[in-house]
Amino acid sequence: MKPHILVLNRWPQNRGGPMWDHELCRYDEIIPADCDVSYLCDPEGTIGLPASVDSSRVRVADDLGNATDATAHAARLAALHGPITHVFACSEYLLDTAAAIRARLGIAGHTPEQADRFRDKTTMKRILDAANLRVPRWYLCRNAAQVTARAGELGFPLIIKPVRGASSKGVRRIDSPEQLAAFLQATDLAGHEIEEYIDGDILHVDGVIDLAGDCPFICASRYISSCLGFETGGQPLGSVIQRDTPLAEQCKAYALACLRALQLRGSAFHLELFHRDGELVFLEVGARVPGADVPYTIHRAYGVNLFQLWIDVMLGQPARPSLPAAARTAGWITFPRPRPLPRRVVSVNSLIGAVPGLYRELIPAPEQLLKDTGGGYTHMQGGRFLVEGEDEAQVLAALDAIKQRYVLKTLPA
Repeated sequence: MKPHILVLNRWPQNRGGPMWDHELCRYDEIIPADCDVSYLCDPEGTIGLPASVDSSRVRVADDLGNATDATAHAARLAALHGPITHVFACSEYLLDTAAAIRARLGIAGHTPEQADRFRDKTTMKRILDAANLRVPRWYLCRNAAQVTARAGELGFPLIIKPVRGASSKGVRRIDSPEQLAAFLQATDLAGHEIEEYIDGDILHVDGVIDLAGDCPFICASRYISSCLGFETGGQPLGSVIQRDTPLAEQCKAYALACLRALQLRGSAFHLELFHRDGELVFLEVGARVPGADVPYTIHRAYGVNLFQLWIDVMLGQPARPSLPAAARTAGWITFPRPRPLPRRVVSVNSLIGAVPGLYRELIPAPEQLLKDTGGGYTHMQGGRFLVEGEDEAQVLAALDAIKQRYVLKTLPA
């Protein structure tokens, strides 16, 4: 039977102009031409869909997080164009909806229970802990008294975070009993966990796992700051690909052990972990392509499009990318928007041609209004830069030069 792929899309597709968001995930370029494709989008997700798409194959939902509504739309598309064989959702926030559609319409792929292993931070840690893989100590938040007692066991600082969050949204570092008391008074604890604070370098491992459980591509990168620092501290965020270092190999082996325990199949993955005093400690994992500008640095360094590989393994096709012989590496850095928003840009300096290795930048223009777009690390931030080099030292030097030389001046709007 000819594959019929339902794409769940909340991402506008940029086709021209300086922005590169989602250009590696143009569905008409990564899905084979011999597949039928239908689209279920929110209003923003309709922007930039392939011009050749038959309007009968596109349905628009105000809230793709409403699984009941989304399933009804999917059923109508199946009635019009034949049974859906695959559901493809790239956004972290649509993985639950995709699993619900599969379960209700009898479509192969991740079930809600399987999706929970990669969406619920307590579920993933429970499974890995049972497999004797080091994870932070954690507890599900139930009430203020229980959280206060668990904080006494974990010690300060500690972390409180949403169980099903992403991009460090809503994550808080708590440094004292007084901070904890203020947090508990102001916060609804439903859907939160309390977790041991791990002080160490943070790395991420990215790739795809095929339907047989094999890994045709995997790579490791090291963050130069942290997602929490970006979200709450106004710090620039970035990472650098680690090419064939002992630590990179150790991280990849640890990540694959985690993925085996979680039984990931036919999916991309993004796994984050701590490195502390020679020990690796799990942070979290998503069954998706990494966010921010990681896919573009991987594409630059390896010539690998993770979205394309994800489609290949989902369809059960061979996914054996031919990697370039020359070992290069790449990195990225993103500056957050100045706060409070909205703000109007007074002046900004381009660094193209001024920093060796910098090959692409996205910076706001003078007089541009910076506002909260609701996006994670993409869209227009305070400035985004992609760099490449022969080794990690060259890339780090370029990123450091960008941090020293980039100046964005704004005023409250």
